[in-house]
Amino acid sequence: MSGLYIHIPFCRKACTYCNFHFTTGQRYKNDFIQYLKREYDARQQEWPGAWETLYFGGGTPSLLPTAQLGDLMEHIRQTVGIENDAEITLEVNPEDVDTVKIEEWKEIGINRISLGVQSLSDIELKAMNRAHLSANSLLAMNMLVQSNFRSVNLDLIYGSPWLSDAAWSDTLDWAFSCGAQHISAYALTAEPNTRLFKDIQLGKTPELDDDKQARHFEVLQEFVRKHRWEHYETSNLCKPGFEARHNSNYWNNKPYMGIGPSAHSFDGKRTRRWNVSDNLQYVSGIEKGQLNFVQEELTDHEFINELIITRLRKQKGLNILDIHEIDAGWETLKRPIILEMSQKNLILYTDNHIILTERGRLFSDAISRDLMI
Repeated sequence: MSGLYIHIPFCRKACTYCNFHFTTGQRYKNDFIQYLKREYDARQQEWPGAWETLYFGGGTPSLLPTAQLGDLMEHIRQTVGIENDAEITLEVNPEDVDTVKIEEWKEIGINRISLGVQSLSDIELKAMNRAHLSANSLLAMNMLVQSNFRSVNLDLIYGSPWLSDAAWSDTLDWAFSCGAQHISAYALTAEPNTRLFKDIQLGKTPELDDDKQARHFEVLQEFVRKHRWEHYETSNLCKPGFEARHNSNYWNNKPYMGIGPSAHSFDGKRTRRWNVSDNLQYVSGIEKGQLNFVQEELTDHEFINELIITRLRKQKGLNILDIHEIDAGWETLKRPIILEMSQKNLILYTDNHIILTERGRLFSDAISRDLMI
């Protein structure tokens, strides 16, 4: 499977928690698609087959006129090509959804929507500096459900200082009953260089509560069981048959290409590269016929550690045989730790697989660190 990620870095507002590459400025916005096309053309030889997934992320891709997105998609169709049954995802913010845009998105081939709800609390949305209110999310979701997209994902955030346990349960009640086929739920994190991080340091915002985040994750797992959804990756759950094909590429170490500033690529073997996280440098490089990116070749240890991190996040877990192909002594080295984790009901250790239990998912980062080389 090969996937194409397209990074659109423009946003209306700067969310306090966001550490992705974005800008609230408008420079290059009108011509941005042309630069993406030029990067894409310069890299066609990397991907000889048609794309099986496309993902417009950001930033806020729904800020761009649909005609621009369609122009890029048509360019891709005329070059490498797009498979007939490709999953084509567009990230959208609730305030951008209306019936006209929905029809335009469908017309250019978008068949999966990822809706950035984040919260149904207006107080929380304001604290996060989001550009929409809860009413926008409710209205947007109603319109999307009636529009028969192949799949609609909801992005949600839990564990914030402004979100009570009761409000989180109410949010999940809505999320599991509103018609969405997929939910991506993330614990709020305070990443360096974000406003949230600085506000916590200055005492303007309370420290994040690990116990609250654990409670919210446990409630999420209860809803998954109750509604018989699949919790196929730590932060991603879906109705049976609605896994995100594009994102699954990342967790399965499949090849993908990223175009646009900050976008990452992986050849499915050992080579990773990522574009410069600066719009000016990205654009000026393309104008000079030079692509500004960094590339690395993963060592055996780095590749094993990536396998551990990504595969343990999956419901199917880590296949130890994949590590044996690179380091036959890893299991012997880590067996005391593995057995201790198994005895503590943090993992299932069976049939050459290590799978996190529901309890283990609460400690997934620590478990991964202990198993890494």
